[in-house]
Amino acid sequence: DELIKKLIANTEKHTPDEHNLLPEPHSNGNGDGDDTQFDLYDDNILSSPIEEKIKNALLIDSSARSADTRIVNLGWLQYGDSAEEYAIASSLGIRGEARRSYVYGYALPTAMENDASGQPDPTTVQTGMALDVSSHLSEFDPKALRIKAAQRAVRMIGAGECQSGEMDVILPPETGSSFIGLVADMLSADLIQKKKSIFTGKLNKPVASDKVTIIDDGRLKGGLASAAVDGEGIPTTTKEIIKDGQLTQFLYDCYTAHRGKTTSTGNAARSAFDCRPSISPTNFYMKPGVLSAEDILKSVANGLYLTEVSGLHASVDPVTGNFSIPGKGLMISGGELAQPVSGLTVSGNIFDFFKSISIVGNDLTWEMQSHIIGAPTFKVDGLKITG
Repeated sequence: DELIKKLIANTEKHTPDEHNLLPEPHSNGNGDGDDTQFDLYDDNILSSPIEEKIKNALLIDSSARSADTRIVNLGWLQYGDSAEEYAIASSLGIRGEARRSYVYGYALPTAMENDASGQPDPTTVQTGMALDVSSHLSEFDPKALRIKAAQRAVRMIGAGECQSGEMDVILPPETGSSFIGLVADMLSADLIQKKKSIFTGKLNKPVASDKVTIIDDGRLKGGLASAAVDGEGIPTTTKEIIKDGQLTQFLYDCYTAHRGKTTSTGNAARSAFDCRPSISPTNFYMKPGVLSAEDILKSVANGLYLTEVSGLHASVDPVTGNFSIPGKGLMISGGELAQPVSGLTVSGNIFDFFKSISIVGNDLTWEMQSHIIGAPTFKVDGLKITG
């Protein structure tokens, strides 16, 4: 009774919106589906005692320090897990449920070398970071995480200045996923309809090279963001958002679909069920190619292996798509990784960036950013680097 009184009181303060309707069930060829097919829920995450979770966090710490004698501390480490399930029903016939779980670890170790006298040399300090995420507790490996994080810190010791100029740049999954994640954020139909996205007006037009196909797949088996239904009870879908470089589709919830006279793509997400849904990608990834990361590296005589970028989402001009961001990496010489470099700036235009992708690797890797993003190693030709 109290809820209904509050709802009526709030309704009187609102302006009617013809698109703000209770979602109706519709079939997109998937049906409601059976959420168990995705195998994304692990009861062990709930039953595991807190002592075991603390042990995992401590194991990340001790393992990272033992991975290399030059690791002096961890500036940040984290272990976390979650398990959630929800069911949705409405008087219009919506029926759906979904559940998933996560277990993840994050490490940011600091590496430093000693000077000639054997004393720590603070001028050599470098950091590296690594993140690992799985849907099942048994798949989480703190030791593998620490090795990856330690290697990324140690390889940057002795970093110098980078030469300036346009050069071929290789982006490994942990870096390339930042650019793919930006695309995921900008393809919300809400932003398109409000003309606040750089992709406004570009539907059915080329926005990347023909080597680039980007997929949003809410039904990917084993995908960390897979579910039978979205936050409105609408069946999720699989769709090629960018196909061979051409923008073919946006991400819709029921509100923007009604406004755009189309159907929802099953991309509604809720932080809680007393909040309005918002549009969110599911398993959003660049389709992998056929070459290995090693073969891509060998294809570059002189260039840059970009290991880290910062602040991309905040740096892209929403009108022009221009960006300028700090980064660091390793120079490439004769198809091999050479000296580390830091203090560099990567600049350009996001459309030119994607149109200059010439090779896409076969090492699709999932990264947990603000969304679940999949990226293989890929090469961008002629990217502007300032040292």
